[in-house]
Amino acid sequence: MIDEPAGTASDWVSEIDDAISLAKFDFDSRHPWYWNLGTRPGVFVTTDDITTLTITISSTGTGIVGTLSAAPAGSVSILNRKIRPAGVTWIARVTAHTADSTSVTLDAVPATRPAGTTTVIFQDEYALASDFGYFDHGLWTQDGIFIEVWDLERLIGAYPDPPTAGWPPQAAAIAADQRIRFSTYPTSIQRVEYYYTIREASLTAGGSTTLTTPEHLRWVIAHGALYYALLFKSDKRAQFHKQEFERGIQLAVAFDRRVRMGTGRVPAGVTYGAYG
Repeated sequence: MIDEPAGTASDWVSEIDDAISLAKFDFDSRHPWYWNLGTRPGVFVTTDDITTLTITISSTGTGIVGTLSAAPAGSVSILNRKIRPAGVTWIARVTAHTADSTSVTLDAVPATRPAGTTTVIFQDEYALASDFGYFDHGLWTQDGIFIEVWDLERLIGAYPDPPTAGWPPQAAAIAADQRIRFSTYPTSIQRVEYYYTIREASLTAGGSTTLTTPEHLRWVIAHGALYYALLFKSDKRAQFHKQEFERGIQLAVAFDRRVRMGTGRVPAGVTYGAYG
């Protein structure tokens, strides 16, 4: 098909691997496919804020070590939590802490704080599932309250640092890779659940990665791979495979919607067309 010799000796093998990976990425990016949903909802438990400790901060700058009046109860590390000393308008993130230790390293401190300064230690950012790709909807609290997902710029524009206490939060946003930030932080332990689409592993040479795509739709990815491979060679046949790739994606979307909605109801505004 692409006029290259068979076998692994060809220099074109790595290009074919790239073409297949590009086609799979392109296909997965077009729609939140039901077969890529996590096998069960993601879930995490929030932490309670700590208001019973004081802190001493004797120097300013980055990577500053502060001293707590006691180790946090429960033999827990407060790594990645935030500290707001009383009497200031800033917060500092904990970049290093060991359970049962009173020593905490803070990311940046603009002013010293004397011994006995009351402080609030809280957590408004939480890790998501290890295979998290993107949200299918939003998040739900244990009381069934829906939490909207915003983009980070909107969230920090409406709820800038230092954040305030409040549960449930109005919104959440992706703050880092597989990490979410709430608009306000919890003051008690809460269960949070969310549906999500997985981040599928990249296809590898030799086909060692198992495709989640249903078998009857894998021909679509094959056309996409041929499109990219022929495009690399500036071969005019690429256009035909692009057309088949695009047509196949539309068929796959129609199939996905049928599975989600059943055959008895067509979503408003959706036209399946001749192949639907």
